[in-house]
Amino acid sequence: MRHSTHWRWLAADLALGALLIGSGCTSLGTQPDKAATTMAGDWRVDAASSDDFERKLIPLLQQARRHDMPRGMPGGQEGGGVTTGPAQIAPVVAPPEDPEKLHSRIADDLRPAAELRIALVGDAVQITRDSDPVREFQPGQTVSRIDTSGAASVESGWDQGAFVIRARYTTRGTRSWRLEHDTASDTLRVKFEANNPEFGHLELHTLYRRASGSPAG
Repeated sequence: MRHSTHWRWLAADLALGALLIGSGCTSLGTQPDKAATTMAGDWRVDAASSDDFERKLIPLLQQARRHDMPRGMPGGQEGGGVTTGPAQIAPVVAPPEDPEKLHSRIADDLRPAAELRIALVGDAVQITRDSDPVREFQPGQTVSRIDTSGAASVESGWDQGAFVIRARYTTRGTRSWRLEHDTASDTLRVKFEANNPEFGHLELHTLYRRASGSPAG
């Protein structure tokens, strides 16, 4: 199964042992509402009821290409151009990333999972994406991790009936996930937001339906 990696920091081998750097979270709760426990179970994406990921990817790729252009080139980043005189040597500029490789890298990093499994074990929340290993979150704790996007400070907790995960990167990027169970329709709604100096801003809404045979939590 194709691995989506916009949660790679959950599985990164370079994770710093879930190093605790904070004992609490000021804006997120440590205990869910009683109704929130119903989000436990196996979920499968409903693509027809979710945002079109490939369509939302288009402006991100355009921004990434502009970001990748050498400074001073048309369409590239403004400012920072190097003025060369007779005795100066122009800097070596790396060629832009191949468009197909750029698409693959960013798409794989941000694409939502096709399947999710959620389990509530004591106060912890265990989340499994597709066939990735189980990842456990302890609400109210902040940990430091390293992934393919750099070093990040990650916090998680409850916001009323929703479980929220937030990551802040030293590269000035941020990512957040908000998982909320709609008991009326028995669907799981996931809101993912990412901000990155390379590609800009993404907001993605994905709807999951309970897998056949999966009991309600």
